[in-house]
Amino acid sequence: MATAERTSADDDQARLRRLFLFDAVCEAGGIGQAALRAGRTQPAVSVAISKLEASFGGPLFERGFGGSELTSEGVMLQRRVRRMLDQMERAVMNLTGQSTAGAAKICRHLTDAQVRCHLAIVNTGSAAQAALSLGISQPAVHRAARQIEESVGVSLYRRRVHSVSANPAGIEFARCLSLALYEIAQASEELAYARGRLTGRIAIGALPLMPPRLVARAVQRLREQYPAARVTVEEGSHAHLLRELGSASIDIIVGGLREPRLTGAVLEVELFPDPYVVAVRKGHKLARRKSIDVLDLADYDWVMPQHNVPRRAVIDSIFGRLPVKPPLVLETTSLAMMIAMLMESDCITLLSRAQIRDAYPGSELVALELAMPEAHRAVGYTVRLDWLGTAVQQAFVDRLREECEAEQAFS
Repeated sequence: MATAERTSADDDQARLRRLFLFDAVCEAGGIGQAALRAGRTQPAVSVAISKLEASFGGPLFERGFGGSELTSEGVMLQRRVRRMLDQMERAVMNLTGQSTAGAAKICRHLTDAQVRCHLAIVNTGSAAQAALSLGISQPAVHRAARQIEESVGVSLYRRRVHSVSANPAGIEFARCLSLALYEIAQASEELAYARGRLTGRIAIGALPLMPPRLVARAVQRLREQYPAARVTVEEGSHAHLLRELGSASIDIIVGGLREPRLTGAVLEVELFPDPYVVAVRKGHKLARRKSIDVLDLADYDWVMPQHNVPRRAVIDSIFGRLPVKPPLVLETTSLAMMIAMLMESDCITLLSRAQIRDAYPGSELVALELAMPEAHRAVGYTVRLDWLGTAVQQAFVDRLREECEAEQAFS
């Protein structure tokens, strides 16, 4: 490895330690006092802070005879570093039962290599695959795994004769570490924004019945304001996207909210009501009828979502009111397959009103006018309870809200 490459790699390896020292300087009000508290020499702390400033691209402190004062950018970074440390310390407390002080001490002994290897083991499923993904040797991964276990004092892995993988405690610890590191990624975005670079990113999780045109319009309006913004959209089940949200793999989930509302680690915000309706193709016999009773639904084949989703629970409730359960011809997680079955047959299913109106304008889908009290549903967004979005991320939320309000005004 060339000298420049080695220096860059060493810098990456030491970033976590430098963030710990940055926090110490913030708390102590000066490099000298921070060095004493951290058991380091003053020159070593000065070098660490200088390298941290270089990595973030600007001064974080104004140094004077009275100590070190944070610059405006330093204040921004400190807020994120404190959030990172809070996440890490809570994770260690929950994992070990340590006091706040004990957890803080453990956290400050963790290294970038240990954290990176632990996350890779969890994400890839084994130490062998982690070594491949990181481009390092298996012994190096095993060494980092042993060290992080020794640091926290709790078993994090299942060890077999030929494999090492994370146990449930290790998986949860990795999730918390991912949330902690997310704060530093957010800090980088905020510092770039403060320097006039109108960049940023948002990762959106979209539930299947979320009208895609609403999200597309919100993204387009965001891009008009921030042309360099990086936007990703991942569609998936609620359970999958909730896991992604919990590990900071995505920033926000948009789509149908849960009934009853979720509490605890997430916040659900309603944007507009979007009830379920019975959907058929335009040429369907029921589509030509002005008056429809729930009993009429028993005469037709159904395509259904799989169990454990709200829409299936509503369908099961409807079936409970019928004298005979209708035939089930297809059960699928694929919304596209459900739509195809409706278009090619006299099958019926349950979709949301906005999904039919906005996702398939002018198509052959029709919503039957049938009162169903059990079919209440609301569209909104879900974020982590303690989420602190960047300017770009908050702008997307604002544009999404505006598009939903406009949609309701014209519906």
